[in-house]
Amino acid sequence: MQSKLTTLADAIAAVGNGDVVALQNMATQAAPMAAVRELIRQEKRCLAIVVLVGGMAVDWLAAARVIDRLIGAAVSMEQFGLCQQYRKAVEQGRVRVEELSETLLNARLGAGARNLPFLPSRGAIGSDLIALNPENLKMLVDPFGGLPVVACRALVPDVALVHAHRADRYGNTQYEPTVLWPDIGIMPKAARRVIVTAEEIVDSEVLRRHPDRTILPGFMVDAVAEVPYGAHPTSFFPSYGYDSRFHREWTAVSRDDAATAAFLDRYVLAPDSQEDYIAAVGGDACLERIRNWEGRK
Repeated sequence: MQSKLTTLADAIAAVGNGDVVALQNMATQAAPMAAVRELIRQEKRCLAIVVLVGGMAVDWLAAARVIDRLIGAAVSMEQFGLCQQYRKAVEQGRVRVEELSETLLNARLGAGARNLPFLPSRGAIGSDLIALNPENLKMLVDPFGGLPVVACRALVPDVALVHAHRADRYGNTQYEPTVLWPDIGIMPKAARRVIVTAEEIVDSEVLRRHPDRTILPGFMVDAVAEVPYGAHPTSFFPSYGYDSRFHREWTAVSRDDAATAAFLDRYVLAPDSQEDYIAAVGGDACLERIRNWEGRK
């Protein structure tokens, strides 16, 4: 078997300007934030981002002018408020939104994962989404005589970025059982290339102890990098909760462009490694807080 182990910088270097990039995450949960920071550090441009529900990751990418298109259902930081930099970018026309419901997006990704031209759904019937997405959503007569359905065109991202609990050097990737477990895998299974960041790289024998937790087999993964706390400041159950202090620090500055730039300089551009980033956000005190779930308060 071929080793897929690499550095995060080298893995992200394979992402091209203009690529369609899927982020496996929810608003404040399990975002591949270390990979997102590396996209910004490498000054990627004109990316189209695919998310079910985007959060701080999307806000940072919009602030850094990395993205010019978003395909997804929603962008929010839940109780921490709106993503102000993303909102501003949309209002100014710098980011174009292709809005889909979660059902429709999962159907499009599901078709891509199965190498099908489309999958049917009834989730958009009665809404404006079909008219807003004429290139990707079409009404279809049921050939078996039933009610009409919506044909959801396959979506195949160029690359998917995911964060996992553990992986081996060959790319076999495991997740601990979480509330998000049923949704893990649809984006990387649809994508042409998959980049995994993992809390730890372990021997393959460790993965064999719980084979049911291997969500992505190695042949589906193109690159894997070890990045402890790679989802911070979002949560990564059951390992750690989200960092509410850091979310509030971001929301306090995100309306102001100068303050936003200073924030990104401090936490995204200045740190040369994950260790430097952890030190910048509070070091051991921060890690203890999120491990003890105090980040949820």
